[in-house]
Amino acid sequence: MVDEVLEQEGNSPYRRTAQDLPPGESPSGDRGGTVLEMDAETADDDENVLTSEDALIQTAQTIYQASTDYLDSNITTQWETNLAHFNNEHAPGTKFTAGHYKRSKVFRPKTRSMTKASEAALTNAMFSTLDVLDVQPEDPTDQVRIASAKINKQILQYRLDRKIKWFQTVVGAYQSTKVYGLCISMQRWNYHVDTDVVAATDPSTGEYITDDDGNLMGFESQKVRKDDLCVDLIAPENFRFDPMADWRDPCGTSPYLIYMMPIYAADALEKMEQMDDKTGQPIWMKHSLAEMLSTRRKWYDRTRQAREGRERIDPADDQAGNMYSTLWAHMNIVKVNGDDMMFWTMGTELLLTKPVKLTEAFPHLRDGERPFTVGFSTIEAFRNYPAGDVEQASGIQEEINLVANQRLDNVKLVLNKRYYVKRGSQVDLDALIRNVPGGGVMMNDPEKDVQTVDTRDVTGSSYQEQDRLSVELDELTGSFSQTSVQSNKNLNETVGGMEAMQSGAGAVQDYGLRIFFETWVEPTLRQMMRLVQYYETDATILSLAGKRAQLYQRFGIDQINDDLLLQELTVRVNVGMGNTDPQRRVEKLMFATKNAAQLPGMAGRMKASEVADEIYGSLGYKDATRFFRDEEEQKAHLEENPPKEDPEIALKKMELETRGKDNEMRHQREIMKLELEAQTRFAKIALEKNIKMEDMMQRLGIERMK
Repeated sequence: MVDEVLEQEGNSPYRRTAQDLPPGESPSGDRGGTVLEMDAETADDDENVLTSEDALIQTAQTIYQASTDYLDSNITTQWETNLAHFNNEHAPGTKFTAGHYKRSKVFRPKTRSMTKASEAALTNAMFSTLDVLDVQPEDPTDQVRIASAKINKQILQYRLDRKIKWFQTVVGAYQSTKVYGLCISMQRWNYHVDTDVVAATDPSTGEYITDDDGNLMGFESQKVRKDDLCVDLIAPENFRFDPMADWRDPCGTSPYLIYMMPIYAADALEKMEQMDDKTGQPIWMKHSLAEMLSTRRKWYDRTRQAREGRERIDPADDQAGNMYSTLWAHMNIVKVNGDDMMFWTMGTELLLTKPVKLTEAFPHLRDGERPFTVGFSTIEAFRNYPAGDVEQASGIQEEINLVANQRLDNVKLVLNKRYYVKRGSQVDLDALIRNVPGGGVMMNDPEKDVQTVDTRDVTGSSYQEQDRLSVELDELTGSFSQTSVQSNKNLNETVGGMEAMQSGAGAVQDYGLRIFFETWVEPTLRQMMRLVQYYETDATILSLAGKRAQLYQRFGIDQINDDLLLQELTVRVNVGMGNTDPQRRVEKLMFATKNAAQLPGMAGRMKASEVADEIYGSLGYKDATRFFRDEEEQKAHLEENPPKEDPEIALKKMELETRGKDNEMRHQREIMKLELEAQTRFAKIALEKNIKMEDMMQRLGIERMK
């Protein structure tokens, strides 16, 4: 039956047929780009450019060194500042980090609170309901494409809910845009099969079968170890593109890309033993452990060190040199004669793979597309590394810290006086500096040897200055905090003023969310959808998705194949502007629903369950299924508990029934009255008639007698 969820692949009614399994893990599905500078003679000699190991190593070293020099000279210092502020630390190079600075060093965590508020807004907007994406066919009149949109949506939704850490990935990507200004991710399908040799046995005796030489005979048994859709969030310092690429699409327009993937030495050796299903060759070229360890970086990465904390050891700076040492595999993507070529290197010294076309390693990609997406939450025209909110607010954050620490120094001087001590006087300086309550200080002449310096208390003005700076930071980043309310006295005294402040802050937050959805979320989901179309073969997932999409009931389809899945689809995120405030979100939804229902023919087409899910999702619940019965439960409930009439309707029925009885009795009385009158008239007529008859008979008798 279609409604059954079958665990066995061979028995699933929705088993995908004619499906080419994805190729062996093409070095972790990474890709990198390299610019190969060629003259006219070299351009015609593809063999020299694409197969020369020395040329590939030289290219990998050239683009890595060029990108590293640019990043260290222009970007890394600012990233260190941003990470320090995000970690509630003073930025390196300021006076607070100097060793000789002995005054107050408090850090006001405005940057972290602003970032957390933005992440909370993202969570409310995107993860309040289960149905976060919408898939529509390119041709809405084609039933096959409509069915394809339904099944692909259910498969991807199931993967996002059960198989991928989608929530952490999205929040981490959004946080990256706030701290670094951009986020980078790679979409790939991780497929790996283990092949074991199983000894053959005689079915009748159960003994092992051997050949003529006495060697055991057997057969190969394959077991799928990994078959997952993956979205890998990449640290910005581990991804390089050309700084002169188009700022609107740096990943797609850069002539080269480098993805530096951290990998343990043991895992690298395992890849060198794994075989590619298509070529039958090892996925990575074989190298010894000593050769790979020689490629380790001899310096730590400044950005990673700032992220981990300046006092911590760089986790990638491993000097042990064993199987668990961290190595750096570079995925290089190079544009050669208009085609993207991909090859892997260990560091920039060892070649791991021969160059192949990117579309061969990733068949799901379209021409010119790469398996990476770069997203932003702010737009700065003609700048590939835009300033995130943390960088934009760094100046105000430093001023807030300065004012707060000066105020603390002032309070300390007010409570613990500063003294002028006469040089050469016999004063107990240690006791004077300690200034212990109830303690004493030995000196010869208290009036002349020591002079107390009084410091005025200026905390009131410093608090006002700090509040103004906090309001400016909130306005810049779109935050709505208690400081904003307290600092706008004229507005916060009225409900309209509060709504105006909150609306302005929400508009800035919605603006950042919209940019993030357009640049990263939707492009990432589109690539994930194509990965599902090409590589999904899990029978259980296909069966569940077919049941939820109601393929058989709605379209008469009982089997999922490539023709059904590989259709042109459009993926959208079900999030609109102004959805960060739950109350406003519900109000806008009800306003739109009410007005749309008044249009001709729209009320009967409304999906009440979808509206209910959206309302409950906005209020913190995943959907409305907990609070309403489905069709089967409702049918059973009605059979057990017939619906009772509404009291008002019952009262009206009683009134109508009473009126009916009164009318019937009145009608009967009228009939009785009419019958009585008729009988009276008949009796009167009959009496008169009888009288006349008797009179006539008497007269007739007299006449007869006569």
